[in-house]
Amino acid sequence: MRKLKMVWGRALLGAPAWAVYVSAMVLCVLVGLLLVTLESRLTLAMGGLLAPLLMALLAGAALGWAINSTKDSRNSNNWEIAQGLRKREFFVHYQPIVTAQSGHCIGVEVLARWRHPVQGFIPSQLFIPAAEEAGLIVALTRYLLRCVGYELGQMMLPAGFVVGVNISASHLTTRDIIEDCRLLLSVLKDKHIQLVLEVSERVALEEHEESLKVVRELKAMGVQLALDDFGAGHADRHYLQTWGFDYLKVEKGYVSAIGKEGFRGNILDDILVNATQLGLKVMIKGVETQGQQSYLNAKGFQFLQGFFFGRPMTLNHFRRWLYAEVASESESPRPAAPRAEGT
Repeated sequence: MRKLKMVWGRALLGAPAWAVYVSAMVLCVLVGLLLVTLESRLTLAMGGLLAPLLMALLAGAALGWAINSTKDSRNSNNWEIAQGLRKREFFVHYQPIVTAQSGHCIGVEVLARWRHPVQGFIPSQLFIPAAEEAGLIVALTRYLLRCVGYELGQMMLPAGFVVGVNISASHLTTRDIIEDCRLLLSVLKDKHIQLVLEVSERVALEEHEESLKVVRELKAMGVQLALDDFGAGHADRHYLQTWGFDYLKVEKGYVSAIGKEGFRGNILDDILVNATQLGLKVMIKGVETQGQQSYLNAKGFQFLQGFFFGRPMTLNHFRRWLYAEVASESESPRPAAPRAEGT
């Protein structure tokens, strides 16, 4: 029955507007007739059916309008994102990942951006869920991976430089991701980067043998995994060990609470202790002040990310930022980079 409902729903959403209206009105008329028949037990005259029939037709028209509105909205999102991919409106920004002790950059997180020709910059928290609903998130990620390979290929990077790329749970469990990573590593083979795929804890990975096989092949290629937004979901030790995560990226809400009333530092302590026991490295996101950096460094965390060190920036901004750090040979944390366009 559930499968029948899904098929019917997809058929309606893919049908022309007139067909949706007719289907909705016919459905409502049939339901109306059934209710009237049951209530009157076939004693009502035909004249008595006129008002219920009119009401059913109006209800059908309203239902058809609602279905068409949903269909048009979904189709609009699909078309806009697909058009954006064709016209190369999507691009990437890079946010530095640094050491807690000195603030030196050891890698970046790659972040998706969209410059719409009419609406301007669209926040990623809007278009990423839309791309997932439209079934275009894998195509978008593959496009962005090609952008990363082309752009970082123009830079001089230290060996072992971490390149973190966000992917959806659905992408990680397909064999497409193996070819995507192989291509990126091939393009950047002379850079000796450390590719890290970041999967959010907010969406649990489904444990299937084929999915686990994909992860094993990625590991054999040298690709590492990070559980992003750690603390926002319900990952336990079994989950972490089953998928073989190498990093935990702690949800930034824990950092923003540092120094505020009610903050419980023992939560961060427990995360670090448990991660160490499992052989995982920990990255803390959302660091925005010197005080937060000092606190986390004193607690023993190794890797940090946040506006205090650098905002997401274009390749040119990041190149200047990184080369300035190398040239300065400073041991003090860097000030935050200027706000990049579109962030």
